[in-house]
Amino acid sequence: MTMTVMPQVLMGRGSLDQLGAALHRLRCRKPLLMSDEGLKSAGILSQVEAAAGPDIVVFTDIPPNPTAAAADGAYEAYLLAGCDSVIAVGGGSVIDTAKIVVARTDSKAVSAMELLGRPDLIGPDVVPLVVLPTTVGTGSESSPATGLHPTATTRTVGTRSTHLVPKVAILDPDLVRTLPPKLVAATGIDALSHCIEGYFAEPAHPFIDALALDGITRAFTHVEKAVSLDGDGHRGDLMTAAFAGGMAIQKGLGPAHAIALACGDQNLHHGVLVSVALPLTVELVSRHAPEKADRVRAAMGLAQVSDIPTALRALCDRLGLPGNLSAAGYLPASLDDLVEAAVSSPFNRASPYIPSVADYRNLFHRLLP
Repeated sequence: MTMTVMPQVLMGRGSLDQLGAALHRLRCRKPLLMSDEGLKSAGILSQVEAAAGPDIVVFTDIPPNPTAAAADGAYEAYLLAGCDSVIAVGGGSVIDTAKIVVARTDSKAVSAMELLGRPDLIGPDVVPLVVLPTTVGTGSESSPATGLHPTATTRTVGTRSTHLVPKVAILDPDLVRTLPPKLVAATGIDALSHCIEGYFAEPAHPFIDALALDGITRAFTHVEKAVSLDGDGHRGDLMTAAFAGGMAIQKGLGPAHAIALACGDQNLHHGVLVSVALPLTVELVSRHAPEKADRVRAAMGLAQVSDIPTALRALCDRLGLPGNLSAAGYLPASLDDLVEAAVSSPFNRASPYIPSVADYRNLFHRLLP
């Protein structure tokens, strides 16, 4: 059975106010506060700074698709200021970068690049990581995984270690009130995909599977309403679904993520890529795991399993997400390269059905009309 590691969770509107106390419990005297310029401009960062206390160092030079170079820059800032912990405020880009920063605090690696795909180099004595997600989908706040691009134009390399699970996750819906509707849609579908593929993943895990099924219901029910800027309550439900999805990642994911990561070399939003692939890959996997597919069907409130791909595609259409990779703006250099990348993806390992070369070739033909 999958080893389960879970952060302490502080949840609900106003839970940001508990940040200072959480840092005190962890004996964090001088944290590096990692975020991005967008959150700084939106005023979110100043709220977190006020809650954290005076002895913090701020680093915001993190690109939307995180790179090894950004992690190295953050680690240099950490060392220069004599920090002893890390706070990550943002979406998956910020949190994933922060995970590599804390990984370097108990590793002999001299760069982030050395750690990518090498969990064996990460020790148990990493410094505390406290995360405050500002999107509703990546699940990085509760997962043991991180993904960074070696460079801005290369595919993500994943690194998975239980030592990377944050010590504390603060889920405050007030932090996602100003999240643009397009990002709510893309990250919300990402949360749904984590719950669906994580539930399908083998072997079964009663605790994680229960969370994943609840997350499927929450994400499928609330994402459309949460896209509205006045959908505060619904965004809270999406944050809960995202956390459940992060826990589900501890089991593994599946072919939708194999496709999304294969196409992750052109600076397109990960959630958009997943939303394109998910209806087709769930249709394929469901045929080989009918009992699990029926539970997914029930969690989505559908009449029959065959309705799942249609309902997912219709939801993505209503959210304004593209219907295929071409519409998303992806320009493949080589179909053979895409197929090879998807077939060799580690996301296949836990799937109850691992698509063949022919399966992936057919999927890409359908996604690249």
